[in-house]
Amino acid sequence: MNRPYFLERALTPELYRKSFAEATKRIAELAVNDGRADIPHIKDWTAEDAIIHVGLVFSFVSQSIHQGSPVGEQGVAPWANDPVNQPDTSDLGQWFTTVAEDLDEAIWSHQADDQIWTSSKRMDTAEFWMRRMTQEAEMHRWDIEAAHGESQAIRPQMAIDGIDEFYDFFVAERLSEAFAGEGSVHLHATDAEGEWMITRNATGVVVEKKHGKGDVAARGTASDLLLFVWNRQSYSTLETFGNTELLDDHQRLLQV
Repeated sequence: MNRPYFLERALTPELYRKSFAEATKRIAELAVNDGRADIPHIKDWTAEDAIIHVGLVFSFVSQSIHQGSPVGEQGVAPWANDPVNQPDTSDLGQWFTTVAEDLDEAIWSHQADDQIWTSSKRMDTAEFWMRRMTQEAEMHRWDIEAAHGESQAIRPQMAIDGIDEFYDFFVAERLSEAFAGEGSVHLHATDAEGEWMITRNATGVVVEKKHGKGDVAARGTASDLLLFVWNRQSYSTLETFGNTELLDDHQRLLQV
């Protein structure tokens, strides 16, 4: 498979592993809090729902890596919804710690360029999961903290990497046609090196990491930009110039 451009700029396996460990430790700590607390920006989702979701994603990925193919033929969502795979929530923190440790071993026992099973159409090496699962843990750590009113920003370097991944994996492989349309958006991080030109066209979207003049521009911290593109926060946290209806549309196209 071809190596996408962003992997030349990605973080090291060691940095991913460190961030993964920190985020999953924090989630396990939060598991002792009231699991009924609502996540304010995701309708009908509680802290416990989010912890179970992340843990089941971890379990699906680690088992699939070991097996060399998906453990659920229909994908992670149907597999996770099967009652047989649901965890015992009486000690949610310990269950989550165990599945996180299992995933750590499944991924980081490999070298970054080892070929393993992935869910990507273009990336088939361990570095895909190093990045994807670290970003998964970081984003949901933020979600779960938000349920308890104590979200900490995602570090700039990790947030820049998360924005890259959002456009190069999720949008490119799963959402390109949904983003088809007109207009251009320029995103600019103010606390780290990161700029993106997102240009929509009749067949999808083109994303370039460069400075440019879009129909709308949004500036803010890397963490706030990442939370915007993942529809966790509105663009009210950002400084904007131009046609903000395109920012509304951007978030409408991504329903979490």
